[in-house]
Amino acid sequence: MAKAKSSEARAHHFAPQCWLAGFTDIGEKTGRLWVTDLKRKKQLESTPQNAGHRRDFYRASDPGLDPLTFEKQFSKIESLIAPLLKELYLRPRAPDRGELEDLLFFAALQYVRVPAFRPTILRISDSIYRAHFEKALQTPESWKRELKQAGIPLDSPGASYEEMVNFEREGNYTLSAENEWFLIRGLEVAARAIIPSLKARHWGTAISPNGNFIASDNPVVMDGPKEQIIGFKSAEIVIFPVNRHLLLYGTKVRVRARRVNMKLIAGHNTFAMLCASEHLYSHEPDFCWSDESGRCQFDWKLFSKEKIEAAIEQRCVIRNAEPHALPM
Repeated sequence: MAKAKSSEARAHHFAPQCWLAGFTDIGEKTGRLWVTDLKRKKQLESTPQNAGHRRDFYRASDPGLDPLTFEKQFSKIESLIAPLLKELYLRPRAPDRGELEDLLFFAALQYVRVPAFRPTILRISDSIYRAHFEKALQTPESWKRELKQAGIPLDSPGASYEEMVNFEREGNYTLSAENEWFLIRGLEVAARAIIPSLKARHWGTAISPNGNFIASDNPVVMDGPKEQIIGFKSAEIVIFPVNRHLLLYGTKVRVRARRVNMKLIAGHNTFAMLCASEHLYSHEPDFCWSDESGRCQFDWKLFSKEKIEAAIEQRCVIRNAEPHALPM
């Protein structure tokens, strides 16, 4: 049996090294990066090379595909965006129109390639499939039409109307998928819906002179009315931290920029903590954030998602610690 090539990439970065470099102490892939694991309550010193990856996360299982086809494509895109990310770290500023389009493309890609996206798209697809089956199983005739449209013989094993009705009523099934399904669906969603929605927004920048913004393993986040399902079209605001000095925010209507101070930066960092899947990335271990009372804290161990969410629910948190406390 042929052995896998030793040079084959197995650690697939869902958080690109060129992007993580912007949250290190020196803005380089070799720089120091602190990884805070909120789920396991641990923090460790690392580098972009050793953070933000999972083994074989983009590996394709389809024998008709190169197992590393997605990993290679992501690497090509990262090599194109890396110079701009480096430039904006060295000279934080509002990007020009062309640069903004490149950053929005990169942000859309980031949204669909991280671990947090997979349960989201799976949950949406599961809901769609269940609704589809429910409609198809309304009557024996509607089920026959569905089978015919799908090219499935009526006498196929498991195609019985009565059996499928019972199966659907029990609901004891879950949707699962291979890596390539998540990646193909994600790229389709990015191209068809996310990128156009991002381009339609009004974009502003928040600049931290001392580089105090942090990032998370769920870097593109949004906020809006609690009563609504929040998406890229309906969200009041979409946030993407470019590096520890520069943050982009897109709103539905043009807004006035607010002065960036430590309290405002702490509010942004708190939102990153609330939206993180597991990990935070920062250039120093003691970054600023706002607790449930709106006080600026520097000890991440005091962070309580439950307390902050409860405070937001009760409207007891000052505006700068709420999710949409952005520089408007």
